[in-house]
Amino acid sequence: MQKLQHLLNEVIKKTDALKTAQALYSRQLAPKFNTFDYINTNELGLSQILADLLNPKGRHGQEEEFLKLFIDHCLPNITENSKWLSFIEYLEQTKVVIEEITWASSTRRRMDIYLECEADSISYGICIENKPYASDQYEQLKDYAKELDKRKLDHWHLIYLNEHSDTPSKHSIENNELESLIEDDKFSALKFSGLIDWLQACQVECQNHSVTEFLAQLIKFIQKQFMGIEDMNMENAVLEVMLQNDESIEASIQIANNVDDMKSQLIQKLIQDVKAEFLKNYDKRSYQLDISNLGDGKNYEQVNLISPSFNNGYICFEFQSANFDRPCLGFKFNTRAEVNSFINAEKMKTVLENNLSNKKIWKSPLWPAGYYFSPQDWRSSSKAWLMIRDGEMASKIMEEMDAMFQIFNDNGCFND
Repeated sequence: MQKLQHLLNEVIKKTDALKTAQALYSRQLAPKFNTFDYINTNELGLSQILADLLNPKGRHGQEEEFLKLFIDHCLPNITENSKWLSFIEYLEQTKVVIEEITWASSTRRRMDIYLECEADSISYGICIENKPYASDQYEQLKDYAKELDKRKLDHWHLIYLNEHSDTPSKHSIENNELESLIEDDKFSALKFSGLIDWLQACQVECQNHSVTEFLAQLIKFIQKQFMGIEDMNMENAVLEVMLQNDESIEASIQIANNVDDMKSQLIQKLIQDVKAEFLKNYDKRSYQLDISNLGDGKNYEQVNLISPSFNNGYICFEFQSANFDRPCLGFKFNTRAEVNSFINAEKMKTVLENNLSNKKIWKSPLWPAGYYFSPQDWRSSSKAWLMIRDGEMASKIMEEMDAMFQIFNDNGCFND
């Protein structure tokens, strides 16, 4: 225990010193400035950025160099496959589009990023499914594979770009179908953190200073948004303490082994706090609390508000990723059939946009309206867990769920 406390004290001392130094030289360092704070970084915005970097005719002016490096660093199974040799030799002929409609299969979906090329009379296609935040849609990856197959391409490949899951869910594609794609070298899972090596290689080869700086800013964005690294200097300082001797390494591993247990205990506290918060105004509530699907750390665990007089859906606070991460809040249905049969489904998004102007409202097939709950990063940031410890998180969750219910109710969204 003494070793653990010593390590924690050393980390606190080191990080406090670094924070002081950053504060003193903030004007010169501008440690919190990032171009991507002023850029649209939703799913479509990120698709546009990645598509332009991959495009040999992109505005970066580096021709096919970035695409070549992407293949080398992110798709080794293509690099090593002789069937893709002509594609690699004629990368400059590749066309890159976003939101490509799945016309061949008549599924009317949109592929986030689609690369197509014909070289030596051989046709190639690569679909990148960009999933930075939202969960998989029903049979989405299955439909994309069907589309690529029906386009009669000689060779095609499907990429699942996501940070928090190694593979798409069974909701998107069945395990046996996914395994078949993997065996045929037609599928790759890629993480946003896995793009960093590619982007750093692009920096080395890039011949334009503005583009190089943009790549640096994109790397910082990925580290912060998907890896929880606010500042690489801070990460290096902590690592230096952890690696300084045998005792600090041993203590670091012991701490790491207990982090999940710590989070589980805090989630149990959150469950009790939410129940207590709900009971405060129980007599005034026209809905019930369901918190039975929270506690194991699985994908899509929820806290729900259910109205006995309205059984077409429910107000839902849901963790989009495993281990209690990336929560969202909105109105959710269980099936697409329920969405399609509900006359006010389309109205819900507009109602929230009009009443919650400070939120970025989105919708998906099962969610007619929702937004990403703040704090968003529960995986690597301490903010959410400190709020649970201090009893603040439960009241925030219930306050926002109550407000959403009231907004929908006042605007007649629950009227059939």
